[in-house]
Amino acid sequence: MDSYVTGTAIRQLREAKHLTQAELAEKLAVSAKAISKWETAHGLPDISLLEPLAAALGVSVLELMQGEPVVNRNRSANLLRSKLYVCPLCGNVLHATGQAVVSCCGITLPPLDISEADDADEHHQLTLERVEDELFVTIHHPMTKDHHISFIACLTGDKLQLVKLYPEGDASCRFKITGAGVLYFYCNRHGLMKAPDFRAAARHTPSQKLHLREPDEGDREQVMAYREEFLAISSRLDGTSALDKYDDFDQWLADIRRLKDPATTPAGFVPATQYLALDEQEHLVGMTNLRHHLNDYLLAYGGHIGYSVRPSERKNGYASQMLCMTLEKARERGISKVRICCDHYNIASAKTIQSNGGVLEDEMFDSSDGMLTQRYWIENR
Repeated sequence: MDSYVTGTAIRQLREAKHLTQAELAEKLAVSAKAISKWETAHGLPDISLLEPLAAALGVSVLELMQGEPVVNRNRSANLLRSKLYVCPLCGNVLHATGQAVVSCCGITLPPLDISEADDADEHHQLTLERVEDELFVTIHHPMTKDHHISFIACLTGDKLQLVKLYPEGDASCRFKITGAGVLYFYCNRHGLMKAPDFRAAARHTPSQKLHLREPDEGDREQVMAYREEFLAISSRLDGTSALDKYDDFDQWLADIRRLKDPATTPAGFVPATQYLALDEQEHLVGMTNLRHHLNDYLLAYGGHIGYSVRPSERKNGYASQMLCMTLEKARERGISKVRICCDHYNIASAKTIQSNGGVLEDEMFDSSDGMLTQRYWIENR
């Protein structure tokens, strides 16, 4: 009787419709005895009767065969009450706004109820960064064939954005910000998880107009506080003339001043100008470094410009503003074609470069840090 439909399912569905065996038999043009046999596992309805039997019981054929009705209680189609289905064999991801019977690769898939998703734990940490009207998401997680993130989804009340991920790829993506919503992702070992509230990252804070100037003795406190903010989270201080290696501000200031003059630039280095990026209240927001020309290493991996935005000031569009102003400084020095590089995984930096006219030339592996580097050119005339 378990071949394609069970007697128990027929009986339960019949009783739920308040039908007697005789009434159901009349609808199907069969005898009440036939209905009794089906329900007691002494016979099977002919396969040709499955569709009219399902119609008489008020369910789909799939529901009849599954043995339980599907009731969509999300009639308003609120996407925050969605169901997601993931096939464990092929990785197919399907979405429904309510309860459904979904099968793939011959398997009836259980629904993943997003309202019951676990909170992301310490093994599934995310980095969220807003750049203009996009949210960049990176999950720090293995991406092997046996253990990987299958997808990342951003749900608002009326929109679903879903990015499918694959083993050996990057666990990162970008979403268009369309209002407050919830981020979900699926680990093939640990199931569906909910990201921390990203509304703070998605909320637009009007950025202030920045200006660049070279550091001086009065910047000691701000510069060293900037350094400590990066070191506290083990973040790289790009575009700071190796500030992380200095615990003496005066020595750092003396060294960057030597680097500016070709006559005093140490062997193995190129002349460069260090800038502070300050807001309208003279608060240090970021740093940018302009190399006056390139050596072989900078041509391959470093470029003319390096920059960083302090962690507490990110997600306000400052990086793009800083790069634009540094390009102006480069034009003043006659640098008409600017090389600029970023790590392959750093989607936010790539977006910043592209928004300032950067054209990707290629990607090259940097053996010094084990990173795949994206290499751009910007026509700077």
